[in-house]
Amino acid sequence: MSQAPDNPAPPTPRDQSRAKLRLTVALHSILAAAETESAPPLTLGLIIDTTGERAFGLLMAFLCLPFVQPIPLPGLSIPFGIAVMILGAQITLRKHRPWLPRRMLKLHLPKRISTKLIAFIAKIFRPLERIVRPRLLFMQNNAAMAVVGIALFIDGFLLVFLPAFPGSNLIPGWMVLIKILGISEEDGAALILGTLISLAVAAVAVVLLILSWQKVAGWML
Repeated sequence: MSQAPDNPAPPTPRDQSRAKLRLTVALHSILAAAETESAPPLTLGLIIDTTGERAFGLLMAFLCLPFVQPIPLPGLSIPFGIAVMILGAQITLRKHRPWLPRRMLKLHLPKRISTKLIAFIAKIFRPLERIVRPRLLFMQNNAAMAVVGIALFIDGFLLVFLPAFPGSNLIPGWMVLIKILGISEEDGAALILGTLISLAVAAVAVVLLILSWQKVAGWML
């Protein structure tokens, strides 16, 4: 007696939610909407509404992408670093959607440049999302995400205050990117890795600052 072929189990609501919330899917939905003739003006408010809880990841991707290359950008690192610090603080406070001033939410973004940037972010994230996956979900609890938010605050602080030298922006830029993937894909391993790197870099920076201060104090005595 032949057996009927096994039917695949239907996706659970949680699986469907994850599929809809993948950052690259949300990015492509923004691009598709922007290409229609009746598309509304592209604003940060529209991007946040489209990506929902993944808006934190998208906004931080905008902020960190200029710094994932070795050339320092001192003119951008200060305001972008401050923005990363603000978003990191909101993650620590467990805000589900990023808060921005109303005027900034309604600011019209240059359509051609913005869509190219969104497409570039999606192109970078798509292969990386094949590596990361939902795991170690305990890192999504309030206490763990508070620590992640503090680590992102540290990343922004380093962007603002690290002296401009080749590669100075590269380290905090990639630290932010690793944690973005962990947040957007619920990958606890990426969150742990990114957070540990941030705390280690912060510890090294503190040690170097203390040693430099001691050397300066020795010269003054």
